[in-house]
Amino acid sequence: MTSAKSKSIKGIIFVVLASMCYGITPILSNTALKGGLPADFLARFPGFPRVMLLDPANAMPNESVVGFGMAIACVLSLLACLVRGGSLKVSGRQALELSLFGGGGFTATMLLISYAYLSIPAGMTIVLNFTYPLIVAVISALFFKDKLRPLGLLALALAIAGVALISGAAGSGGAALGTDPALGIPLALLSGLAYAVYFLAGRHASYRDLETSCANVYITGSAALICFAVAIAARRFRLPPNWFIWLVLLSSGILGYMVGLRLLLMGIRLLGSVTASALNTLEPVFASVTSMLVFGELMTPVKAAGAGLVLIGALLSILAMKRRE
Repeated sequence: MTSAKSKSIKGIIFVVLASMCYGITPILSNTALKGGLPADFLARFPGFPRVMLLDPANAMPNESVVGFGMAIACVLSLLACLVRGGSLKVSGRQALELSLFGGGGFTATMLLISYAYLSIPAGMTIVLNFTYPLIVAVISALFFKDKLRPLGLLALALAIAGVALISGAAGSGGAALGTDPALGIPLALLSGLAYAVYFLAGRHASYRDLETSCANVYITGSAALICFAVAIAARRFRLPPNWFIWLVLLSSGILGYMVGLRLLLMGIRLLGSVTASALNTLEPVFASVTSMLVFGELMTPVKAAGAGLVLIGALLSILAMKRRE
């Protein structure tokens, strides 16, 4: 086996494993938001602790879930930065933009996703959030003088068709999509817009060349502060009610910001950013599968077709980005 082929295989494995990690984290967030795991799922594991059982009395507000998740991510990023011998020194402008565009954009993304979770299944939320590569292409064309080439236009058309199919499935069978798809679908799409702004800030802002762990300390730290401030102002701040919810939040932070992020970065180094990003479209696939297994999400043919079009559109948009670069 050649060295190049071996590197490619390792890179693919790293990115697929990262996508699996990111596909599990929405289920963990949902568990904290709902206050536990469904009885149907836990029935497969005789002798489970009763504290794991879904109980609305243990449900945490969205702002608190995201705030604690960001705080845990900040601590993990700080540890990673210190272990690697990185510097936390930034300029005043970088600190401001890290807080405003990084922390603010990421907070908006995660809060909108968490609100959408309460109205539509986690898997479908992540699929709709993956419209962000197309939104990035549109914003880049409008504000950064990038042209929307035929491949990008095709990607946009496919994504719009996919969202239309998903919305049509909501209108004809909303129960299959969640409690309130008319609210959840727009929230999930807005989360894609917020993440597109966060993504573009990372590409064009003054902190674009900072080491990842260092930047993440400021981004997740400011995001945690914003979430806690909103939670306190709205009287929605709550500490995790038991050890199981603490474990869920900690596991989400470790999977998303330690294991998943490290695997993705290793995959990017071996495959390149565009190929790794294309493979990372597996994330919503894993999220949909785990959502079906744990929370009983239904996957109708129309819904599956819509999700497929959205993901194909995201993939083509990433490939169009590669051609442009």
